[in-house]
Amino acid sequence: MADLAITSMGLSGKVEVLPLEVNRDGDSYTLDTVNELSIKYPNTNFTLILGSDAAKSIGQWHKSAELLQKVKVLVINRPGSAPSDFDEVNIKALDISSTKVRKSISERENVSNLLPAKVVTFIREYGLYGSR
Repeated sequence: MADLAITSMGLSGKVEVLPLEVNRDGDSYTLDTVNELSIKYPNTNFTLILGSDAAKSIGQWHKSAELLQKVKVLVINRPGSAPSDFDEVNIKALDISSTKVRKSISERENVSNLLPAKVVTFIREYGLYGSR
């Protein structure tokens, strides 16, 4: 739930964040989310945007073949990443991972250059990712 709140804060109203996976009991798979979104938004084509690391392992995801029939995949590569088998978006992406950000937070390093100020405040206030 904290990740959902943090994501919502960083988007400044430009994107709707739905708590579908947070509200689901048990395991939650991307395919389940796509199926639920397809019901909520019929006649909509969905694009799954992934980082290069996630794109490399998508074949190992739950029912990946079925998932790949239902969505287009768009990959944002980190600098120096090998090309993927999917369409790629040509934008300047930060060469930083969420794992690295969480580690920096837990080690009490300054992350104000990586996250919006209100997100950093929320993380510190609630002691998320070992920030206390």
